[in-house]
Amino acid sequence: MMTLDELTTALAARANNYEREVQWPEQSLADFADAGGWRWSIPQSYGGDGHSVAQRLSAYAALARGDMSTALFVTQHDGAADLMTRSSNEALKDEWLPRFARGEALTTIGYSQLTTSRQGGAPAMAASRNRDGFVLEGVMPWVTGAPYVTNVACGAALEDGTQLLALVPMDRAGVEVVDAEPLAALNSTYTCEVLCHQVQVTEAELIAGPVEHVLRQRSTPRLLLVSATGTGLARAMVDEVRRLAPSAKGLETIHRTTEELVVRLDTLAVRETLEQIEIDTFRAEVNNWLVRLAGFLMTNAKGTGFRRDANAQRLATEALFFCVWSASGTVRDGTVEHLLAR
Repeated sequence: MMTLDELTTALAARANNYEREVQWPEQSLADFADAGGWRWSIPQSYGGDGHSVAQRLSAYAALARGDMSTALFVTQHDGAADLMTRSSNEALKDEWLPRFARGEALTTIGYSQLTTSRQGGAPAMAASRNRDGFVLEGVMPWVTGAPYVTNVACGAALEDGTQLLALVPMDRAGVEVVDAEPLAALNSTYTCEVLCHQVQVTEAELIAGPVEHVLRQRSTPRLLLVSATGTGLARAMVDEVRRLAPSAKGLETIHRTTEELVVRLDTLAVRETLEQIEIDTFRAEVNNWLVRLAGFLMTNAKGTGFRRDANAQRLATEALFFCVWSASGTVRDGTVEHLLAR
């Protein structure tokens, strides 16, 4: 079985090829499975390992240090599994959580339309009741791994303002995956729009709701995972500078600052309670550091780093993804404040 360090090394060796060829990271996910990764987020009662918050965040950071695309998909898969773990729908949990733990089925999240995407106006994904449960109509704007998953945890809003989460099979009649638009980075994640055309879901497929603010209670791994993967990507950029310019001016300073962020993440990960302002403040600091590291990396990569096929170019562009990844207004404002600071 692969260790976490061995997994990071294996993922890093092929990350640039996956992105350049826009290829689903199948072998990297196979390595992740070989390391036991699909079990880490699943409770022991459902066949998983039930890893602690700190263990899971360390794993996400290790994945991102090797390949941010693989890390992104795993976090989205685990996000859907987390939602199900917290669900009161015991039959749904009994059916799917053991399959996720064994890697027999893959899932992902499709609820950005309830949080940061397509806000204002009519709901991007609407749900209406009928005698068989609910009918979904609309769009999930950001669904990572959409062509490769078995189902998706879809968020939808009802006319009365309440919201629901449902586990929607990707082969259900009326579900359409739109070809992925070219992104600046992370194209190998196949993050696509998914349309629902009068898609029927039953009460038995409900993860939660209908209630007001169905995503109000988020698990600690969900609150910190963006920052965790950010620290992993920061380490990857430091690794790349060491490879390209081992005597670069300031290298030890950026290494030390990166490791200080890792230590702070570890401290947050073992806290029993966290205030949202603490989470958002730390995320803004990580975002700021990633943007600055991207500039440091490109400066030391010189002209060759500006080629589209350069590893440095991929890492620097991935760093900018953190400025838009599910970022609330508080995170955006904090990031801007840091970037403008003298």
